[in-house]
Amino acid sequence: MERHRILYELYSAVSGQLSDCRALQFAPDASVKPEWFSEYVGSVYGSANSYNMMDTGLEAGRFEFVISNHVLEHVPDDIQAIKEMVRVSGPDGIVSLTIPTPTMRWETVDWGWADPEVNYHYRDYGADFPQRIANAIPGLQIVSASGRDPVTGIQDIAYFISSSEARLKSMSGYWAKIPVPLARHAS
Repeated sequence: MERHRILYELYSAVSGQLSDCRALQFAPDASVKPEWFSEYVGSVYGSANSYNMMDTGLEAGRFEFVISNHVLEHVPDDIQAIKEMVRVSGPDGIVSLTIPTPTMRWETVDWGWADPEVNYHYRDYGADFPQRIANAIPGLQIVSASGRDPVTGIQDIAYFISSSEARLKSMSGYWAKIPVPLARHAS
């Protein structure tokens, strides 16, 4: 899919920084190669290897890189899920998120239930996504990276969240070589 190719390009650019990272990916997809990481765990919903995104039961800092591509909209409490991913990634870790069409509406609409008419999403995200995170979870640094699918030309945005500005700044140096448009959002 388009989003997988876009994310693959973003992750490939920083893959050298990932080789010492332990990674947890919710709903594994083709955008990530497990061999990029020193350890890789894929959490598959409904399987024996499934973690509750809002309460994983894992120790703080267990992984340095936590990935959630098009999963957050299926979680009842997205802010709690982000807090949990940040906790599990530790003070220098990175949480990588993508959500469906964040630029198609001004403001996130959360209807409070998994709507079967909208692929069981709890909400439809808007351009306010990074600000919602920053307002709800103080002290985070958020970088949005825009990518374009080389096949279709479709654009998407990936969000990289960390308590460590230095870690995000280091990654941005690699993206500048592609080049990838970035925006910073801080809480």
